Amino acid sequence: MPNSFLTSLRRLAALVLALQMAACAHSSTPQLDPRFGDAVRLAMAQQVRYPASAGNRQPADGLDGPSAHAVMQRYRASFVEPNGQAPQPVQFMLGGGNGK
Repeated sequence: MPNSFLTSLRRLAALVLALQMAACAHSSTPQLDPRFGDAVRLAMAQQVRYPASAGNRQPADGLDGPSAHAVMQRYRASFVEPNGQAPQPVQFMLGGGNGK
């Protein structure tokens, strides 16, 4: 008796598993608008200034290494002490315009 119960339980489990797998296998591709993604492709294309620039192998004109390094050092130092001055305190004036 217990052996037949286990056999039928296994068959039931196999049937449930087969049904679940069959349910997962039935998926259809959604029908999307034919112009789906055009806005993204257009925005990406508009962000490229010179599309043919990838073929240009000449180096870009600009600063030499030591000059660029000095510029970056000054730029980073400007955040430590902007213009070498402490920020001015904020003052609120309440009352009349004569200062009393």
